[in-house]
Amino acid sequence: MQHAAAAPASVLSGCKLSYFGIPGRAEAIRLSLAIGGVDFEDKRIPFPEWGKVKHTTPWATAPVLELADGSELAQARSILRFVGRHAGLYPADPLAAQRADELMDALEDLGAIVTSVGQGLPKEEQEAARRAAVAEGGSVYDFLARLEKFVAAHGVGGHAVGDELDVASILTFTALGRLVGGVYFGVPPTACDPFPRLQAVRKTVGAHPAVVAWYRARVAQTSLESLSPAERVLAGGAT
Repeated sequence: MQHAAAAPASVLSGCKLSYFGIPGRAEAIRLSLAIGGVDFEDKRIPFPEWGKVKHTTPWATAPVLELADGSELAQARSILRFVGRHAGLYPADPLAAQRADELMDALEDLGAIVTSVGQGLPKEEQEAARRAAVAEGGSVYDFLARLEKFVAAHGVGGHAVGDELDVASILTFTALGRLVGGVYFGVPPTACDPFPRLQAVRKTVGAHPAVVAWYRARVAQTSLESLSPAERVLAGGAT
């Protein structure tokens, strides 16, 4: 599968990505920039400062990508596609691009499904509901099975779509890392184990030299213990 050729470095070079100090909705963008060899500023907003910063952003949301010319781009998936196109990580073929977008939208749905399970219940009951949801026959398990089927149909050799690394695979890596990384109380770290193709995508992305280097640098900057639980899972997958 052919990807869009990487644009001149000046398009992304010197950009600044602003988000919180967690993987969240920005991690796939960070990794795409790193894989694309882009020199960028990774600005991490302390949560107590968000109230002051929020209304200065285009949609009162994060992440925000600021280009070297001062242009501000917002909305996580839009930024990810933009970075993918300019870093050679987005399919050039229109149908393959649609498949990549389809999977990324489905991963958004996954987060919404998990969040809704046990919503409003006391913590212990919510955790029990989520454990049931990721067990065979549960709503989260069934959706993961759909993702597995999609990757089986459209991905090759540990890639989510086609046979090359792209933003869909990178988002699969970060979204599933968050799923099993303690973001959702009650979801065990083994939730993805029954799905070998999803696990293969996680392994492929985690083994990319730029991803390995990214998490090694993160650990060196702070420490493994100081990373969020989800980022520790992602760092552990980058081997």
